[in-house]
Amino acid sequence: MSDQEVIERVWPAPIELIWKLWTTKEELESWWGPGGFSVAIEDYELRPDGAFNYTMSASSPEMLAAMQSRGRPTSHSVKATFSAVDAPNTLAWSAPFGPETLSTSVSFLQQSNAVKIVLTLTSTKEGSLGGPASGWRSSLDSFEKHLKNALYSM
Repeated sequence: MSDQEVIERVWPAPIELIWKLWTTKEELESWWGPGGFSVAIEDYELRPDGAFNYTMSASSPEMLAAMQSRGRPTSHSVKATFSAVDAPNTLAWSAPFGPETLSTSVSFLQQSNAVKIVLTLTSTKEGSLGGPASGWRSSLDSFEKHLKNALYSM
């Protein structure tokens, strides 16, 4: 059995800028991660079969306390591999997720004066996408703020 969740957003911005914010290590680190978490990317080989290794850490006092009160680690490292990199249209990667595999693919679709992204999460275990999907929704909210700042500074 597997599970899948699709998240869509539309942003009024050039596709080249959105691609840059998703595919530049420094840009990605500045917005990615659910609220209260930060991401440090150790390896980022933006090509098919390239390494995408990162550590996600609770960074706010509230999230640190929440993780500790649940007896959960305050950070975790992920060793992912890019499966598709097709600028500026598609990014995809897979990573172990416990004993399962979590695959993420993002399509960037140019619309008249905007870009629609379609983010698809697929897990090899049914019912395991609640946390990752929630985290991505929060990350996409952060991305929107980061994008507005990038557009403002253009």
